Amino acid sequence: MRRFAESLGALAKLGAGPGLVFGLIGSLLLSLPTDSISLAYPLALTESNQLCSPTQTFSTPWTVDASKLEDVAGGDIVPVRSLADPYPSLHSVAVDPDNNRVLISDSNRGGLLIYDRTSGSGSSGVVEPVRQVRGPATGMMFVAGVALDPGNHELYAVNNDIGDRMEVFPYDSQGNVKPKRVLFVPHGSWGVALNRQREEIAITVEHANTVVVYRRDASLGDAPLRVLHGPKTGLGDPHGITFDEKHNEISVANHGNWAPLTRAESLEGELKGGRFDLPSITTYSGEANKDEVPLRKIQGKRTDLNWPMGISLDTVHDEIAVASYGNDSILIFHRNDQGDVEPVRAIHGSRTALSGPMGVSIDAKNEEIWVTNYREHTAAVFARTAQGNVAPKRIVRNALAGTPAVGFGNPGAVAYDSKRDEILVPN
Repeated sequence: MRRFAESLGALAKLGAGPGLVFGLIGSLLLSLPTDSISLAYPLALTESNQLCSPTQTFSTPWTVDASKLEDVAGGDIVPVRSLADPYPSLHSVAVDPDNNRVLISDSNRGGLLIYDRTSGSGSSGVVEPVRQVRGPATGMMFVAGVALDPGNHELYAVNNDIGDRMEVFPYDSQGNVKPKRVLFVPHGSWGVALNRQREEIAITVEHANTVVVYRRDASLGDAPLRVLHGPKTGLGDPHGITFDEKHNEISVANHGNWAPLTRAESLEGELKGGRFDLPSITTYSGEANKDEVPLRKIQGKRTDLNWPMGISLDTVHDEIAVASYGNDSILIFHRNDQGDVEPVRAIHGSRTALSGPMGVSIDAKNEEIWVTNYREHTAAVFARTAQGNVAPKRIVRNALAGTPAVGFGNPGAVAYDSKRDEILVPN
């Protein structure tokens, strides 16, 4: 508890806003994972081991039939019906070409999927992961960003919006296991990037328009080494992040929406509303801290950036790839591009199988690009130099081809439209 209080004090000295501080306070309230138990997790099976349909309502397989209202006065009541996607929603992706493994986060079911690097084909069948990490002992909830550490054989998973923590697992983790260590992170954390040379971890924080940098082995309430935050940084709802070890730089993908968190951040001390800037990719020095101006910024209508999510750096070919969720594209820029520039290449079109691309990872060693689709139950693998309306080399499916995704992404409310007899679910 004393170390946690010290970390809050360090955050305040670094100029962190209340969003960061209260996010960490909320994290303290979360209990650590329970002891591990051995469980098996099929991708999505009913009690009769038949594949589920995500478009129909179903009774959850771990409960009995719905209770009759007249039999129950209260307490633990089984729902009459449930609407859910029984399949994983693929979020972020990271590739380790040296160990031939691919790590993908499943934000729908709060887990991690580990595939062999050569997984996938052109068929409509389901590709089983080599390993799955999932269950109450893991502590994972809405898992967003992931990273791999080949040197220390560790998996990193950041929880976004709910959870407010980053779990670290060994490479050989399987099933419902406790993490190796847990780091409490600010509320709204999304992306994570590792710098093995500096032994640091950088994490983006959406709502606070912030990047926090920790020691690689930080745990529990350890304070960040640096906090990049302020109007001069150009950070606006940051998501994807990459640490460039070769050039000692940090690059961040920004959606562009920004709002002040404190009176000091407002113009001349007067409270005002936020703003919507164009999406951007901002690049900073590896030691960037506080309200530091970016070294470079890619921003403008010619960039085609539209809700940029995950980003990945290729230091071999000096390129950076961005998953542009809003227009179903993968955009590739020169690493040192600046201003309103067109992408060097773009993967986009009906043949690409891109549908809400969320994560992207360049495998320069094997000349491939991995992409996760949030609106489909797929990950697509392209040639590194792929361009235009091209088909992927292979596809990794976690549901049969043509299976629609429900589309839930951390739903925060629900409403009923009586006129149209429809249920509305904002995400």
